Amino acid sequence: MPVLKKKKKAKKKLTAKQKLFADNYIKTRNATQAALDAGYSKKTAYSIGNANLDKLEIKAYIEKRMKKIEDHKIMDAKEALELLTAIARGETKTKQVFKYKDQTWIEDIPPSYVDMMNAAKEILKCYPLSELDKAEIKKAQAEAIKAETEAKLAQQQIDDHDTASGVVVNALKDMPKEEIIKLARKIGSEQNARNTSQRGS
Repeated sequence: MPVLKKKKKAKKKLTAKQKLFADNYIKTRNATQAALDAGYSKKTAYSIGNANLDKLEIKAYIEKRMKKIEDHKIMDAKEALELLTAIARGETKTKQVFKYKDQTWIEDIPPSYVDMMNAAKEILKCYPLSELDKAEIKKAQAEAIKAETEAKLAQQQIDDHDTASGVVVNALKDMPKEEIIKLARKIGSEQNARNTSQRGS
């Protein structure tokens, strides 16, 4: 025997009044007022308003409309990234109230360095780094640490150089970090050369 398929019940369409009631209820969250605004009489507004909220087709319509409204209000991924980018670039401003004695004023304050760095970190989480990028970052970090260490050692050599006069020491201390590193390397090379020649003799 052929299997008879059950016919699906057609969804009831809202009447113009019901739709108007639902739209007004979304705005006011008051069933009685929504019924009045939809054209129901004062005598029946309360009962019809509550009855309408129990009707499946009206409830479904209200839920669907509310979801669209909520989705529109929620920030999407693109908007979030745009906001984070603006913060990371220091482009955003927040209003802050200042008070001094009897005076009160408002100033636009840019994001702090910490806020900018945190925003940049959040953005990077959305864009996984390639192995080459990671290697470049590690290389840059290693070079920065090496340069900082060499600068400290060079400064220590200058401080410990007993034969240098006070004027020379002060002049060296005022030199740029890059020049100090070059000088330290030169002094080290000359020292190594002297040590090598002494061992040879």
